[in-house]
Amino acid sequence: MVNFLTLGKMSELELVAYLQEKGLLHRERRCAKGHAMKLTPGRSGRGPTWRCRADGCCEECSIRKGTWFDRPRKKTPLMTAVLFMYDWCRQVSSIKNCARELGMTKNAVVTWNHWLRQLATEAASADAVQIGGEGLTVEVDETLFSRRKYNVGRLLPQQWVFGGICRETGDLFAVPVPDRSRETLLALILKHVRPGSTVMTDQWRAYSRLSAEGFTHLTVNHSVNFVDRVTGAHTQTIESLWAQLKRSSKLRCGMRRSLLKWHLGEQVWRRRCRGQETFERLLNDIATLYPPS
Repeated sequence: MVNFLTLGKMSELELVAYLQEKGLLHRERRCAKGHAMKLTPGRSGRGPTWRCRADGCCEECSIRKGTWFDRPRKKTPLMTAVLFMYDWCRQVSSIKNCARELGMTKNAVVTWNHWLRQLATEAASADAVQIGGEGLTVEVDETLFSRRKYNVGRLLPQQWVFGGICRETGDLFAVPVPDRSRETLLALILKHVRPGSTVMTDQWRAYSRLSAEGFTHLTVNHSVNFVDRVTGAHTQTIESLWAQLKRSSKLRCGMRRSLLKWHLGEQVWRRRCRGQETFERLLNDIATLYPPS
């Protein structure tokens, strides 16, 4: 199993071989004329390149072409990108840390963080399953991430997030919602929570029909106590998740509304990686979603 040091000690060709083995880069390529191309060391800092050695053919092809690494910001060397991915998995991909360890600019760090959040969200969505089930308890709750405010002469609405978490398994979902009406929240519960689950909520009226939809519904009145004294119902697990997300947002000096979906997707993905080597899971998800083409 690799770590930051073993990755950093690899030569360019060793790194390429490692990524080929993981299914992220092509193992072979052919030129436009059908000749087999050869992988050669890069020149002038360009990195390894596919080249055709057939007589009369001088075609070259970037090692990144047709892969997930084929991105607009090609100034980031492949080794730097992979080391950044490893840091991201360890949740140490801050601007300060990556500038010090990897020599990356602020814009590069912000861009690569966003790309990996997008990837994690895609992977979590492709992997999505209903949570809970018979004998399992799911806490659901809505939380306000952004209040109404004026921005460049216009009023931005409140931004709500709705989610649920299974106490026994830790499986969860979390999505931005336009409102917290009964229609909106009930549709999401039916989509994400298995029938037969015990669903715990606060006493917001949008949840009033859950029993009629095949769930065992327990509530807690937060104006009286945090845990119902009779049933033991509470929503402290999901509320702890909201607190964690909001702390993370404050550490980044806030979070743009347009990026909220990706931040939520990242958290869902990380929860699903529990008990796994996160970097290996990331490479596997890239190979699955974006195989070399």
